[in-house]
Amino acid sequence: MKQATRAAVLQAPRRFNIVDRPAPVAAAGEAVVRISSTAVCHTDLSIFTGEHPGVKYPVVLGHESTGIIENTGEGVTGLKNGQHVIINPIISCGHCDSCKRGEQQLCRNAGLFGREVEGSMCEFVHLPVKYLHALPDSVSLADATIIETLATVRHAQIRLGIKPGESVVVLGQGTTGLLHTRLAVQAGATVIAVSRTKWKLDMAARMGAQHVLDISAE
Repeated sequence: MKQATRAAVLQAPRRFNIVDRPAPVAAAGEAVVRISSTAVCHTDLSIFTGEHPGVKYPVVLGHESTGIIENTGEGVTGLKNGQHVIINPIISCGHCDSCKRGEQQLCRNAGLFGREVEGSMCEFVHLPVKYLHALPDSVSLADATIIETLATVRHAQIRLGIKPGESVVVLGQGTTGLLHTRLAVQAGATVIAVSRTKWKLDMAARMGAQHVLDISAE
């Protein structure tokens, strides 16, 4: 592994610098990941424009990320060099009441990878292996960046308990809305997709929505 790497550092709103820095080293229980793909979501955009509250600059963005294991630290099992992984971006404290219940996603002291913790707009990152999940070879590293968003949609639909034959209205057909549409269709629901954008409604129809409603029409 080379001794220096590059990172895209957001020094202030709307001002990126490409900087050189020492290559990360995996400590015990950690792995170094060569970043392959990073998706950009609205959180990243709001940090970039300075509209996201409480962000301390400079910051390295990127939290919907995949990569390849470069090397591992002492005591790491279950992951090997060259393995494709996706990064869990919720960096939990491990000692609050939520963490102790096994609900790290509700950690009272959590930081977001790419906001409170330096993210993936760089060549390499190092993280505890508990935040790394192996990907099957059948899923490309670029496509897998959507899994983090898909997981939140799946969690919401499990909580709703959608049953076959029920009617589901999905308001808005952006990325999250389209995922809701597709998963609700797969759950056997009759889906009514609502948007003001024709091409998004066309995508919703291709994803199986039985009814589409353009709210900008008369």
